[in-house]
Amino acid sequence: MWGFYDPHRCGNSEPQYGAFCERFGSGEPGMGTIPDWAPWYYQWDEVQLPYHVQDTEAARRDIAAQYTTMSRLDQGVGLLLKELEAAGHKEDTLVIYTSDNGIPFPGGRTNLHEAGLRAPLILASPQPAARRNQASYAMASQLDLMPTLLDWFGVPAERREDNEITHSDQPKSLLPILIKEPAYSEAEAVFGSQTHHEVSMYYPMRAVRTRRYKLLHNLHYAMPFPIDQDLYVSPTFQDILNRTRSKRPLPWYKTLRQYYYRPQWELYDLRRDPAELNNLHGKPSLSEVEAGLRARLQAWQRRTADPWRCAPAAVLVHDRCFALDNGLTD
Repeated sequence: MWGFYDPHRCGNSEPQYGAFCERFGSGEPGMGTIPDWAPWYYQWDEVQLPYHVQDTEAARRDIAAQYTTMSRLDQGVGLLLKELEAAGHKEDTLVIYTSDNGIPFPGGRTNLHEAGLRAPLILASPQPAARRNQASYAMASQLDLMPTLLDWFGVPAERREDNEITHSDQPKSLLPILIKEPAYSEAEAVFGSQTHHEVSMYYPMRAVRTRRYKLLHNLHYAMPFPIDQDLYVSPTFQDILNRTRSKRPLPWYKTLRQYYYRPQWELYDLRRDPAELNNLHGKPSLSEVEAGLRARLQAWQRRTADPWRCAPAAVLVHDRCFALDNGLTD
């Protein structure tokens, strides 16, 4: 297993190297040189912005800096693959490339909205029948990586019968997908969970996402959404704060107050609303959809022994939920 720091921010700890340490090893005076890295630079006024990042010069320069460090990551992965081949293991190794969350920008990392929940996943199998240079439309979760690795090494995965959890909601090996694209199914779902990031970033959330809908449960919705240190000091977030305070135009997809204060339940039709701007929670025409998603999410929480499965209105005691108010009316 090998990890890269390149996608991360470092402006809060090593600001002399830039917001993403994009200057480290770049060959600039005093920055040193990484011999195997030829930096790629991006024009801030030409980069394509994700929908959840405000369209301002500060944010554009910030994301252009990350794109430069992503070139360092890309070339680093290439070096690893060359070493794998040189060691004689190219033809007997399953290569998995992934990340633990979305990009460190507002709406990304630490969020269960699409920009935070979606993570890269590339698998390369040396098997002769394996697909090459293709994108799969199957839904996958990082919970699927363990059964995938067990399958690769021929270790039987322990199966626990559970009448609540459908087969499609259980972690599965991804190796069959490398051979053949599975049949399309609207019933497929993946689950998301976030509780802590930094020690002070406590904001438990749970989510279930099907091909069309996502139901997101903000368990402690009464408190403001916390901001991690490196994002807070970033040019992008400081730009949001400064523009909000000075009441200058902020070309962002929501207001700062909307970002901080979130409803308990969020329901989105991702087919019609991929940016998740129109919360459909409580809409009568989607009552069956929402009830079904909530049942799937609660079943998944019970199966995974989620300690927050009774929150926010009840307390978990001996695998049962007891109401906080105990019938109090005042």
